[in-house]
Amino acid sequence: MRRKIVFLFCIISLLAISNPVFADELPTINAKSYILVDTISGEILAAKNANEPRPPASMTKMMSAIVIFDQIKQRVVKWDDVVTVSKRAAAINEAEIHLVEGEKQTVKQLFTALFVQSANDATVALAEHIAGTEEGFVELMNKKASEMGLKNTHFQNSTGLNTESYPDPPATSKVGQHEMSAYDTAIVAQFLLKNYPEVLQYTSIPTYTFHQNQPNQQKVDNWDLMLPSLKYYYQGVDGLKTGHTNAAGYCFTSTADRSGLRVVSVVMGTDSEFARFHETKKLLDYTYDNFELATAIRKGKVIPGHDRITLPNGVERTVAVAPEYSLQLAEKKADKESYTYKVVLKKGIQAPISKGTVIGEVSLLYKGKPIPGVQSVPLVAQKTVEKGSAFRLFFRHAWDTVNSWIN
Repeated sequence: MRRKIVFLFCIISLLAISNPVFADELPTINAKSYILVDTISGEILAAKNANEPRPPASMTKMMSAIVIFDQIKQRVVKWDDVVTVSKRAAAINEAEIHLVEGEKQTVKQLFTALFVQSANDATVALAEHIAGTEEGFVELMNKKASEMGLKNTHFQNSTGLNTESYPDPPATSKVGQHEMSAYDTAIVAQFLLKNYPEVLQYTSIPTYTFHQNQPNQQKVDNWDLMLPSLKYYYQGVDGLKTGHTNAAGYCFTSTADRSGLRVVSVVMGTDSEFARFHETKKLLDYTYDNFELATAIRKGKVIPGHDRITLPNGVERTVAVAPEYSLQLAEKKADKESYTYKVVLKKGIQAPISKGTVIGEVSLLYKGKPIPGVQSVPLVAQKTVEKGSAFRLFFRHAWDTVNSWIN
């Protein structure tokens, strides 16, 4: 439950942010919109027009992947299930693995094609296998988006293709706009990484051969050219999803991990294939040149000046308090002294109080300002304190009164 609450809090916090506190050192990012997020804490390191809905192109397939993972988790389908390709799925082109009507492939093979080749035919074949129709699958996608609290997202299809690129577009293409914001896209990516980390087994494949040892054998490079051995390799990148249509421009949702600091970056509406990787590189360079993973708040370690609270009616007069859990985040390497704490305690706390009772919260500030996307940490009582008896409290009050007279 706590993880769900934390995730929802991050969503609420991110929606309210437009100008992250670190943006003054960021180089110019030539994209219609972008966002850069520390996946450990939800901290927004950089953003521009992050809540603006835009065509996401094939970045759509990340939500398709979430629905597929969910169905596998619920045992609706299995990785080794055999999918029979329909005439409609086989007719869909652009990025594809050249499936033919009646061909049989496993869910796992088609899922690999979804990420490595961004294969539209494979994605639709999976959608039809899972939900009966692509329209039914799109309903699952939009339902999931609603459950995740995505405010600037709507799907018309499972692939991200423009409607006119479909030989037989799904009926859902007539309802609403197919769109996502950079912020929502980052949330989708983080959801994948948090709930289905095995996705990296697919997104990190640089080169793959489909229809191996068959006449239509097809060896392809991943569209994510920042993976090892590919054209724009960047150390630490292991996913996630590119996208391109005329309406969307060139887009890329990237994730990278160095020394435990994993970030997600999203660029939307860049001008070329090179640009989407070049602008992503700027965001990643900014991250790893300026930030490092640090534990800013430690579980059980007292916050200076706020180590105890008074319990006027307790058997013991005070109780020790400390953070309920640790907080790790991307911390500025050269500006650690600018981080401070803000503690807010609940009013009217009285005994009896149990160990673990939340009595307040501590927030981390940077230069006196809240850090976008970073939630506060609950402060909890470190032991149980019973309520004092009326006899005990009477004599305590009397003793305090006498001492005040003496002093």
